[in-house]
Amino acid sequence: MAPTRAETGTNQEPMDRNDVPKQQKVINGSANAWVSTVDIVKYIRTMEDQEHCQTHEQEPVIVEEETGPSRTRKPLAWCKFIVKRPKTAFAITLCFSLSFLVVTLVLVALGEDVFPTVFADLPLQLRDDDQYLRYLAWHGRDQNFTKYTHRVDGLGSGGERTELSQPILIVYEKPGGNVFSRENLRAIKEVEDQLIGKPGYEDYCQMDDSGRCLKPTSIIRFFDGTYASIDPIFNDTDFENVASVLVAANTSPHLKEVLQYHLGKDAAINAGNYTAVSSITRSIIPLGLPLAGNYTEAEMQGILTSFISERYFSCLEELSSGYRGLDIIYYNEQLFRDAIDKTVMYDMICVVGSLAFIFFFMWFQTRSLWVTGFAVFGIITSFCGTNLIYRYALGFRFFGTLHVLTTFIILGIGADDVFVFVDNWKATGFKTYDGLEHRLSAAYRHASVSMLVTSLTTAVAFFVNAFSSLLGVKTFGIFAGILVLMNYVTVVTFLPTVVITHHHYLGNRCCPKRCVKISPELAGTEEFEKPVEEEKKSVVVRFLIGPYIRLLTHKVLRWIIVFAFIAMTTVFIYYATQLGSQEEPVQLFKDGNNFVRHSKKNADSFVPDTSSGSSVYRTADVYIVWGLKNQDDKKCHQTDYECTGDTVWDESFDLNPPPSQQALRDFCARLRNLTEEEGDRLYVFRNVVTGEVEVNCFIDSMYDFYEHVDLNSSNVRMPISENKIWNLMTADQSTFDSSSGPHDTFYRNFETGVGYWLTRGYTGRPNSDFAEYGELIGEEVDQKDTTPVANNTDVYGTRLRYVAIKVTTTLSYGTIGYEAGIPIIDAWEDFVSAEMEKMPPSVSGAFQCTCGYVNLWHWIKVQKTLADSAIKGVILGILLAFPLLTIATSNIILGAMATMSIGLTTGCVIGIIPIAGWKLGLLESLNLSLIVGLAVDYVVHLAEGYHLSPKEDRLGRLHDTLEHVGVSVVSGAATTLGASTFMLFAKILFFMQFGVFMFCTIGFSLLFSLGLFTTMLGIMGPQGRTGSLVVIYHWLIGRNKVDVDCDRCEGKGFHSPDKVQVSSIAVKPLDGNQLPDNQPEPASPFEGPCKQLVDEQPGPAFALRRRLFPDDLPGPLYPSYLPPTDYP
Repeated sequence: MAPTRAETGTNQEPMDRNDVPKQQKVINGSANAWVSTVDIVKYIRTMEDQEHCQTHEQEPVIVEEETGPSRTRKPLAWCKFIVKRPKTAFAITLCFSLSFLVVTLVLVALGEDVFPTVFADLPLQLRDDDQYLRYLAWHGRDQNFTKYTHRVDGLGSGGERTELSQPILIVYEKPGGNVFSRENLRAIKEVEDQLIGKPGYEDYCQMDDSGRCLKPTSIIRFFDGTYASIDPIFNDTDFENVASVLVAANTSPHLKEVLQYHLGKDAAINAGNYTAVSSITRSIIPLGLPLAGNYTEAEMQGILTSFISERYFSCLEELSSGYRGLDIIYYNEQLFRDAIDKTVMYDMICVVGSLAFIFFFMWFQTRSLWVTGFAVFGIITSFCGTNLIYRYALGFRFFGTLHVLTTFIILGIGADDVFVFVDNWKATGFKTYDGLEHRLSAAYRHASVSMLVTSLTTAVAFFVNAFSSLLGVKTFGIFAGILVLMNYVTVVTFLPTVVITHHHYLGNRCCPKRCVKISPELAGTEEFEKPVEEEKKSVVVRFLIGPYIRLLTHKVLRWIIVFAFIAMTTVFIYYATQLGSQEEPVQLFKDGNNFVRHSKKNADSFVPDTSSGSSVYRTADVYIVWGLKNQDDKKCHQTDYECTGDTVWDESFDLNPPPSQQALRDFCARLRNLTEEEGDRLYVFRNVVTGEVEVNCFIDSMYDFYEHVDLNSSNVRMPISENKIWNLMTADQSTFDSSSGPHDTFYRNFETGVGYWLTRGYTGRPNSDFAEYGELIGEEVDQKDTTPVANNTDVYGTRLRYVAIKVTTTLSYGTIGYEAGIPIIDAWEDFVSAEMEKMPPSVSGAFQCTCGYVNLWHWIKVQKTLADSAIKGVILGILLAFPLLTIATSNIILGAMATMSIGLTTGCVIGIIPIAGWKLGLLESLNLSLIVGLAVDYVVHLAEGYHLSPKEDRLGRLHDTLEHVGVSVVSGAATTLGASTFMLFAKILFFMQFGVFMFCTIGFSLLFSLGLFTTMLGIMGPQGRTGSLVVIYHWLIGRNKVDVDCDRCEGKGFHSPDKVQVSSIAVKPLDGNQLPDNQPEPASPFEGPCKQLVDEQPGPAFALRRRLFPDDLPGPLYPSYLPPTDYP
């Protein structure tokens, strides 16, 4: 019971603890707040206890008793509304969150492409890169005009199963041995016989012109009599003369090039001692399309893929475990897709496990299914809201795999925000407030500010990716940044209503029960003053503010911790400097997978495959193209990566002038006769038989054709001119109508010569030139000169729009990185530019590109851009984090220390890449874009907690930080660490690497924030206003007229006259002249051995007591209106 006026012997009213007079206004940190008289007196009593029997060398005093202003501070309007109308507030915020989901479902029902998902591709095009625009120009060359194709019989007619489709590629290896031994060749033949003997194979095999199934492309063909017409030695079906057969093939001008496909790089075919050794070889099981019957292309592909999946999967899986001592590796496009589907289904179990772990851990931490369920619901609806902004407000039209992974990321970040709010709510349960709205406001103020700082820094780290030139990375960064901010809005609006409704209607299971204003009857009683039981604080909190803080502040151990972190960081930073660029292609599965092994063997163990076709393993061809310019993609939306733009023609291109024809032929000769140095610099491929650079040059074939054509002794030779074409028309009047004298008005002379060459005199006879050069030459109908031939089966006098020359290189996709590749691109660009300067104007506008199946030049530049953007993004993210953290904590020292922690975390995570045996490739670069965004959270929470602590000294602030924020940091980290652990078991490499990066980033972030950062706070954390931006602000705005000098700043500061700092002060001996003026020296209340010391040197507690309570001097310390039971 509170004492009555009579009991106190004063003329003052009896007071409740929360209603004691506010005697002084103080400064807690940088915020103004009121301190009750009870707290001031307790503070003075603590100081006096320190002064008793001490020498003048006194230690700083840390006052852990909260001063009380937050308990009576005016509640926030939003919190007040939630407390007074919890159901209404919950309904409003629930409807707001639900609206995102409802709008999304309505748009989907209306047929809107709300989620423009593209999972089969990751757009990494450099839209402004010349190589990309040239690639688009070449592949879109026939889309913006009507190409005229001459009629040639028997080519492109699509005979039944004459086109190779979805072949089965087999690699045989004998590690450390010879795959060309008699026993191994028999084993290879048995495997091939088994594969081509599958029921139904004869219905899907590729056929020759006679309708027979083609034999597999294999080393066995040199022994089974296939080439016996060249030499009888190639009929050795029992493999008795293996070395002799292979030596003969290697010396045959007809077979040497064919043999190279089957030889490994370590092969040795020696004619001197007749040896043939290779540890590896490969073969092709051919399947063909089109099928007989009235099927569409898609239907035929479906029938063939079903046959492959049903007949070959189990057989090849069994063979992949080995056969008669041979290692067998296979590849087939359909089986590869089947493996992806099966693996994704398995990995989805890992993803579901991760999400389930997050949910149940949140439930465990909050102790409330209500809070957890609606927290997860809020995260999901924020995802929908983010997509509406991303898709419709910003107009983005791409949604890929990385965007889906943001769900995983935001669940971790969202869980962290939930823990911050709930833990702050729990912490307020250990204190008393004037009402529930005051308690909610206290928790809301602290949590919302802390979450705002972390959300802003995380969002900015993701937004840095918006500067990337790559669409997949750019859109991911924008989407992830918006999602983080949207999640913050959801948490600060919706979650408080969920917690309060739970508090009101579902019991106090999420927080301690003692959380509202205490009745006046209990004020001042022993029960009221009884401290909260220690066990009500979590084990984590008790550990952090007990043994852990003693470890961090130990005079010796703290330095051991610092040096241990320095040593660890040095090791990881060293490995980070060893990070190299990845040359291999993007790897989908982990090492050891059959398809990964096949890809690596083809790239590393065999000579380059220069055969034509669309195999990703074949070498790249450099195209020199005339007639086209860079594609115009201005009409394409910034996120429409499938848009190909419009063709831009080089109107100056013209091969009708004879000098231009000769210059083009000379250029081809120049390519074929490159010096060794030039060939090495350009990485050209030389024919294994002739030693010449392999060049597909159509004009050489034209020259050869007209050298041998017999037209009644007519002078028709290259270069073509008006007179020569007139002679041609006159000599072949069965084809041309020369009666009108075309030389007077006819201009398309060269084009007429091209048509006559490709169609063998417009007869339509099949020929190799048409098959080889048809795609490299583009013609269109000319309104003036195009004329039908005599039999109306074709036309002549078309306009030549484009031509190209192909040069085969030794480079292939996945065998070169950007560090070596960029100089090669530059070498080709310089070479072609220099040669074009020598050409006549009508043929001087050519460009070079790798315009085949894979745009190798562009991919090399993408690799460089990925690496550069990843590193630049990390650096920029860290640099932006510093000003944000400095402003958020209002302290430049805290900002610098937190930024250092983020930087060291990032460096260590980068060091993991080479330690794990990886290089900086596509997947690693994409994962690096996540690091800074994930590394900022925990250190920001701790820095903000330190900043918001009302204490003045570093140890008091560190104690508050660990007590109030530490458990949230540990809970948030445990959530993400546990969830990412599931991803470590994924079979798809990207998911596994994503899990590794998440685990390492969160692990190092937790380690550096709770380990190094807190240790450094205990050593050099700012005290008082050291490093504070507020001091700088006041210095800039100057001193007000009413400000007074600070009596504790040695004349270097000032403050408002009504502000006295008492919350936590480092005790120092005070001189007598610091006592209030004109006050008589009081009689000391102390007796015994301490009396002389106190009389000689009044301590700061006595001075402060005299300053605040002059009416009570020289009596006892306690004011007469407060009962002794209020003091320990």
